[in-house]
Amino acid sequence: MKKILFVFSLFIGLGVSAQNLEQSATIDFGPTGGTNGAVTASPDSNGNYWNNATSGTLGTSISLVNTLNAASGFTMEVTDSFIVNNSVNYGPTTTDASQLGDLSIQSATQDYFYLETSASGNNTGQLTFSGLDVNNAYKFYVFASRPTGSTRITNYIFTGDEIFNATVQTSDGGSGNLDNVLETQLLLPNASGEITIGLSIAQGGFGYINTLKFEEYSNVTFVDVASISVAGNDINQTGQTSQMTAEVLPANATDPSVIWSVDDESIAVINSNGLLAPVSNGTVTVKATSVDNPSIFGDLTITVSNQTTELYFSGTATENGDNVSTAIPMKMVTGVDNAVTPIFEIYTSLNETGNFSFYTSQDGSAQIYGAGSSTGELQINGAGIDASESGPVLITVNLDDNTYSILPINWSVVGSSIPNSWSGDEPLTYQGDGIWSATIDMTTVNSDTNPRFIFKGNQNWSYVIKKIAGTQSVVSESQGNQFGILLQDIDLNYGTFLITLNLSDYTYSVECDDIDDYKVSFMGSSVARGVGATNQEGYAYQYDVLLSQRASNGSSPFYRSNISVSGNNTVAVLNRYEKDLIGDCGTYVVYGLSLGNEGVHENGQSAFDQFETNLQILIQKAIDDGRVPVIMNNYTRGDYNASDYNFIKQMNLLIGQWDLPSVNLLGAVDNGTGNWATGYEDDYLHPNDAGHTEFFYAMVPSLFDALEANKPQPVFTDATEISLSPSSINSLAFTPENIVHPFTVSLDFKTNNNGQIIAYSTDNTSNGTVGIDANGYLKYTSPTGATITDNITVNDNTWHNVTLTHYYARGETFLYRDANLVGSYAEQLETDTFNVHGSSSPANVSYKNWLFYRSGMTSEEITTVHNGTLLKSSLELYAPLDEAGVLGDDPYANLAQSTNTVDATNFTLGAMDIDKRNLIQIHPNPVKNVLNINTAENIKEVNVYSLTGVLLNTINSNKQISFKDYTTGLYVVKVETSLGSQTFKIIKE
Repeated sequence: MKKILFVFSLFIGLGVSAQNLEQSATIDFGPTGGTNGAVTASPDSNGNYWNNATSGTLGTSISLVNTLNAASGFTMEVTDSFIVNNSVNYGPTTTDASQLGDLSIQSATQDYFYLETSASGNNTGQLTFSGLDVNNAYKFYVFASRPTGSTRITNYIFTGDEIFNATVQTSDGGSGNLDNVLETQLLLPNASGEITIGLSIAQGGFGYINTLKFEEYSNVTFVDVASISVAGNDINQTGQTSQMTAEVLPANATDPSVIWSVDDESIAVINSNGLLAPVSNGTVTVKATSVDNPSIFGDLTITVSNQTTELYFSGTATENGDNVSTAIPMKMVTGVDNAVTPIFEIYTSLNETGNFSFYTSQDGSAQIYGAGSSTGELQINGAGIDASESGPVLITVNLDDNTYSILPINWSVVGSSIPNSWSGDEPLTYQGDGIWSATIDMTTVNSDTNPRFIFKGNQNWSYVIKKIAGTQSVVSESQGNQFGILLQDIDLNYGTFLITLNLSDYTYSVECDDIDDYKVSFMGSSVARGVGATNQEGYAYQYDVLLSQRASNGSSPFYRSNISVSGNNTVAVLNRYEKDLIGDCGTYVVYGLSLGNEGVHENGQSAFDQFETNLQILIQKAIDDGRVPVIMNNYTRGDYNASDYNFIKQMNLLIGQWDLPSVNLLGAVDNGTGNWATGYEDDYLHPNDAGHTEFFYAMVPSLFDALEANKPQPVFTDATEISLSPSSINSLAFTPENIVHPFTVSLDFKTNNNGQIIAYSTDNTSNGTVGIDANGYLKYTSPTGATITDNITVNDNTWHNVTLTHYYARGETFLYRDANLVGSYAEQLETDTFNVHGSSSPANVSYKNWLFYRSGMTSEEITTVHNGTLLKSSLELYAPLDEAGVLGDDPYANLAQSTNTVDATNFTLGAMDIDKRNLIQIHPNPVKNVLNINTAENIKEVNVYSLTGVLLNTINSNKQISFKDYTTGLYVVKVETSLGSQTFKIIKE
């Protein structure tokens, strides 16, 4: 994929004689207090007036005055938040006015806004200047500095009608930046009169802005770019670079800046200054595109050759012995762009005796590097190098000067939660193959109460390894600083953990010393935390109370650990996943996130896509780490519009089909438009006590008992049924395990008679029914006596589906026939037991696929289920109703992930007479090629299913079925005749 980078000249060849400086303004970024923080008084020693920006909070804005204390007409708003220093951290207090000009004011330079690369920090920030004159141009001057012991570089991108991008080294390992002011070219605002300044971290984990000045110019004359030509040299040595140059004509073009790019990053990469670096051998086209006019560009083809991109380590002194085919790969020391360098390294262990060499491949064609004329030197085809050290070592090779070094090394953990904190060391033990690990007690609370750690080699701060921001990969701090790789400390809660540093693949891992089999970690945002409920006793708290009650009645002692954080979205949860979830050491995780926090109301499809992608990453990470994930689906919000509501329903449809348990929260409090039902809202973002309780009722009570028992995810089947005769007068009963408010019950039926199909009771009194009336129409009768009646005949001896869905909070019940809405009725039900069949049921009726959900369902969800896709959100009952034993021995088995059951006490299957069943015979079984069906009856249809119920083939009026193309295994064949249907298990040889 083509990668676009920016480079901009700071010299602009303008016809400047005609332009006029209209006004300028200065801004001090920093706090009103703190040890070294102060606002800048006006006027300053130069007579200039200042603006003081003291809050980095998103949405904060100030109206700017110019340096003469007149209103500028411009506003600066924080459009991506910053952190504001408020303690002993400081910028330079003494600067040189000859270098910094008007920005050399102590109170302005000594404090700042900043960014930090960490799970809880801000990685980016943005300021938006608005109210600018679209006919004028603006020049910005930025000073940023932080004295500290490491190298730190901040990236700034100015965006208006064009883009200007540059970096500033704010920290040099000493006094910080004292003399470098970032000066932009003249920039035009966009059509809305805005210019934004985006900050990001280029190196060192932090980014800064201390002071800013901007100037407004009128009557600016611009000269267009006419042509660009590119020059540069081929690369023919390993790790060599080529500085590309672009000649922009005319020479006095207003904006001579170009964008550098390459057509194949697998061959070479180019940075913002036009420096081309090799990645592998081949040819690459380098392109310089005008920023002023992207249709104008120049390009040049560069050949890259003689690159050594692999090096291996082998010999009698190594862990893998002297078989070159199993030589140990070394790591090229490079940045994230994988540009070739001549430096390779390996963390390994050397034997006390033997020797070793370095190889460019693992076969006989390898070039060999052996001992040179003196220790530390390499020679092509030299003799094996005698091991001068034994035990764990770091071996480094430089093919530029053909040298090597061996450093004995061992690693330890150092951090804020071990004894003696950052002054301590907890050693790791070498395990072989470049891996160190140990179980470490990290429960000490020191003065640094932000628990985190890094790796330190040889108890020496010169050898530090940190994680690459946002990954499980690690790199040495020195290499990270060298290549501009964003690094982080490893955030982790207090606990005892198995810490592993794997330097064979440069990763690390954290495992709990002891996983709690019964801990359920609720990890989400404010609603999952309980915001909106009294004392934050929201749905997670209420479910925890239920778990405790169930435990007292003999269930396993599951309990809640709530690690939710208000305002979190999927990005934030991914950032704190390791610290908070891995560190919580539980078996189960309930993700409680929403598209609202993801920004769906503001950003639509992009927020939807990000949520879907990141949620699946979170699910897979939990599974990979041995956790069992559960998803709380999306819910309502007070400001959702029709588009938002559609996104919410789409996402819930997706989640309901994923192979993990989930909870349908939308169906608990939806008013039908994606907003809160009346009386269930605390504020537009959060439910109140009643709303949280509705969420709680949507959760399957015995879900975690089912998960503990390893009950699998249910799989929809259409290969089962039970067929009943008039003698079957008793009903099948299902009683949900806790209070039911919202619900959905669904059932497939087939009959040529009328009568009751489903009944439910309230307070143990059967007073709600769905059945077929004398006209053959589907009819719902409410406990109040009110009815909803269809106008389509359903007693036609073909399969139909009935679905009754009730929204308690909204106060409405809906009846669907075959996913078509029949009608609705305003009522509020608290149901008890649901029954199928009974003395009032049709004669000669068949049933299949009985479903009960603890939530209301949208028409889209009901249609999806009707079309054969099982939704699992809030599913407490899925009884396929399996008279033929296709799925097992229990005809009434509940496949949903709950431990609840169907009550079939005294229920007798009154199916088709045995004599009639015996009129259908199949052979051979097992079958190789053709299955024969023998019956005197007319065959209406034959369906072939997989054992999991997937329909594979439908054959009409045929007594022979080809099995030739089926794979070996078990199948289900369902034969439909004028007398009814019969199901057979078939073995394919």
